[in-house]
This record gives sequence, C-alpha cells and structure tokens, in this order.
Amino acid sequence: MTGLAEAFDRIGTFLEYRLPLTHAPGAALAVTDRDEALGVVVRGFADVASGVPVLPRTRFQIGSISKSFAAIVALQEAEAGRLDLRAPVTELLPWLELPQPYGPITPHHLLSHTSGLVQGTEDAPGALGAAGRLRELEPGFPPGERFWYSNDGYKLLGLVLERVAGAPIQDLVRDRVLRPLGMTSTEAVITNATRVDLATGYSSIHDDRPAQLTHPLVPAQWGVSASADGSIVSNVVDMSAYARMLLAGGIGPDGSLLSPESFATFTRSVIEDLESPGFGYAYGLLVGKQDGRRRIRHSGGMVGFTALLMVDPDDGLGSVMLLNGEGDREETVRFALDAVRAVLRGDPLPEATEPESPAHVPDAAGYAGTYRGGGREVEIAAEGEGLVLREGPLEATLQRAGKDVFLVPHPALDRFHLRFERNTEGRVVVALHGPDRLVADGADIPEPEPHPAAWEAYPGVYRSNNPWIPVMRIVLRAGRLIRLCTSSWEEDVELPLAPLPDGSFRVGDEPWRPDRMRFEDLVDGRANRLVYDGGSWFRSFEE
Repeated sequence: MTGLAEAFDRIGTFLEYRLPLTHAPGAALAVTDRDEALGVVVRGFADVASGVPVLPRTRFQIGSISKSFAAIVALQEAEAGRLDLRAPVTELLPWLELPQPYGPITPHHLLSHTSGLVQGTEDAPGALGAAGRLRELEPGFPPGERFWYSNDGYKLLGLVLERVAGAPIQDLVRDRVLRPLGMTSTEAVITNATRVDLATGYSSIHDDRPAQLTHPLVPAQWGVSASADGSIVSNVVDMSAYARMLLAGGIGPDGSLLSPESFATFTRSVIEDLESPGFGYAYGLLVGKQDGRRRIRHSGGMVGFTALLMVDPDDGLGSVMLLNGEGDREETVRFALDAVRAVLRGDPLPEATEPESPAHVPDAAGYAGTYRGGGREVEIAAEGEGLVLREGPLEATLQRAGKDVFLVPHPALDRFHLRFERNTEGRVVVALHGPDRLVADGADIPEPEPHPAAWEAYPGVYRSNNPWIPVMRIVLRAGRLIRLCTSSWEEDVELPLAPLPDGSFRVGDEPWRPDRMRFEDLVDGRANRLVYDGGSWFRSFEE
C-alpha cells in the first residue's frame, strides 16, 4: 500500500523519541487491519547485557491483556450451557467459603471487576493461594455497585473455568483461543522454560522510591505464573492476530470463537471506569470513545513488562505495543493508529514530533513560593520553562509526574514525590513531601488534629519478597498515617489510612474500599510487621 513505508518510518521515529523517557530498554509495536499485519516497528534491546535487539518475534509478558482471553473461555462455557454467569461463585466452587456479606458474587461480577474483592497483592502465589487469602477478606461493597479492579477476582474466575471445563486454564486458553487464531508463538503459562526466548524484563534499581530517568535499570525479579489474570507471553505478530479477531466480531481464520450474541456481551460496557474517562469495563476489555472514535482496549503490566492493546472497530485498525520495562505506551499507539489511518484515507501523515520535556511546566508560576513545615523551608521558583526546588544547599529541577505531582531528581530528595494541594479557589497552598506538610507563605491553613500516641509505633519502611510490592513506607503526616508505595502496579501510590474500630485501618478514605492494613509484633515500641490484605511486610533497617 502506497505510503505505508513512510508511515512506519514516522512511527519508528516517534518511538525513538519517546523510548529514552521510559524505564524500558526496548519496545515492539505493530499495526494491523482486518486482514493482515501492516507493519512492525522495533527499537532497543531485548537484553541489554548481551546486546540482543528487539525483533518482531521477540516475546514479552502481556500482563492483564490476558484477562480478555479468559473472558472468551468463560463466554464459550456459557454458550455450551456449562457455566451460568449469574450463579454464585460459592456454588461453583463449594470449598471456597468466600465472605459475601452484601450478597452473592458471580462470574459476571468477576469478569467486570464489580465484585468488591480486593485487587490482590500477589503475596500468595497462584490462584489457590489468592483464594485462600480471600477467605479472610470481606468485599468492600455490594456486587455490581461499582468498579474496582481485582486481579484476585480473575484468579477466581480461572478456578471456576478449570472446574466446569475440566482442564487447566492455560490449556483452555491455548486450545480455545491461541490455536484457533494461529498464535503459535504465544503461551498461556509462564514457566522457567519460558525465560529462554523471552525479552529480559527490567525495573529501576531503586525499589523504595519513584523511578527516575537517572536511575539505572536492572533485570526484574523473575516469577512463574499460570493464573487467568495475566499469564500470557506473546509477541506483536501474534497479538495482531488477536486484534484482528476483535475487529472481526469474534471470528478467527478457522471460524467463530464466539457467537454474535456472546461477542456483544464480551464488548458491552457493564460499568463506568472512573480511572479511564469515556470508557466502561466490559468482560476483560475497556470499551468506549477516544478521539471521537469507538475503541476497544486494555493495558497490561507484569514485573518488568508493560503492554497496550488498542483497537478501532470503525476504522478497522488495531495496534499493540510491548515493552520490557515500564513506560507510557498511550501516546505512541495512538500516533501509530493515526499515521496508518492517514495513509488509508489519503490524508497527510502526522509529524513525528519530539516529546515535551518532563521538566517543562506550563503553569510554573502557580507553584512558586516559599513553603514551610516540619522544620523545613523550601523555595519553589519558576525559572525558564520549569520549576526549581531549593532547600539550603540542595537544588533540583522538578519533573512532571502527574497533575500537581512532581519528581525531585536529587539523591537527597528523590525518595518521595512532591505533591501540591490547592484551596477551594484553585490556588496552590500546600506541598507534601514524604512525612512533611509544607504550607505556602501567606496561606491560611488550619493546624492538623493530633494523632493517637499509639500510631507512633507504625511509621517506617516495610519489605516483602513479593516482587509486585516489595516496599511499603508508612509515614505520619499532619495527624494522619499515610501509605507510600512505589509499585507502578498500584494505581494509588500515596493513600491515607483510615482507622477502624477493631484497630486496623482501611487503605484510602472512601468507605467502600476493600483494602485493609494492620500493624503487629511490637518490639521496643515499634511494629515489626505490616499485614496488608492478608500478606505480610516486615520492618526494614532503612529510614
């Protein structure tokens, strides 16, 4: 097709500009139409130490994109009459003994993340381990009431499918989805043997603070997996075949994976996802509108890997991007779809622009001022196109990390994000940095309420061998306990702890949140163990 080569050259340039701003050494991206893959772009290294480059066939872990594969198997079982999606999970798994104070949880709730179950900590490996944890943890709200992402919910779904279909979930996905779609390089289980031809996953050398571009990358901790929430290994060529199935309404090269009615259920929004404006969650997929177009999509994250699948049904295009590390995929995938769409329509190609520097802050003057608290005096100055923090002899140029959230790239200050709070008039009045609450000069901010003396035993650094959340830091700030977590898997890396009558804490202020934390094993006036959703983290020597 005339113009495609130039389009993919521009996509490659666009990716080259952005890969250095990720925490990944390599990436692969493909775009497909309804008939075939139109092109693949690869950049960087599959393994840095050996210098092996990323190739189109390079395999990555795709993380939570795997959930939609399990959803297809569930709908197939429903079509066959072996699975009632509205039946209580405790009837399908009689041994489960799942607490259900608000009413029965069903496969429908598990598929749509409306069960109220905790997200899961991966502290107990495997689906059965997660099920054991869930026996001890009550849901946060009545099933179907709201959206709350739960990896553990999909682990339960996998156990249900294994019981009703009589085979391991990885075999079901292989036989029902991968083989019919010709995805011959894809596996639905991660074993030590998988590692032989898999890209090496990478993470920041520092697991106790927000990742910064100046931090070296190291090979991520390895783990095996065979659960329905995220155990698929694939490459962009095979994933293009999966995108084509979505574009074809559930039809693969050898026939339909799902009936039209089941595919409609598969891609019909069940509930709004407040974290993704314009989208609702269906069964293992986000569906909605973006850039004025219908889109079906899902992201994925594993330890050392991230991924994004995006499909435009109306334009008949799909794209997938896989990285062996962490980083933004959204902008690059959208550019890739825009570039190929322009070729198909005969429109001018979009320009492969360089990304804006993370140090550029358009409204820098709104943050400028002197902030004081906790014995500290910090000056935030608007200089050039950005912000500079000065504290005594220390100086750092801030980098954007979100709305009113910044990285502080200085080894003495980089353990915490710098977060700003605004008053009802929209003016920045407070800066938060770890345990410190710094008030802007001239701001009228009430003094915080005193905290209970017993809470003095809880602040500190707690560690686990769990690779997903290796570190949690608890700080006392302005009369409240705050959980700081640097795991990219956790959407909310900074959350207040709300005390409960039994001495434990709800993680987050919203009364419906299911996550629970408690502190145990006091030694010399300090808690030695933090228990979070059933998993244990132990006090470290670090400060």
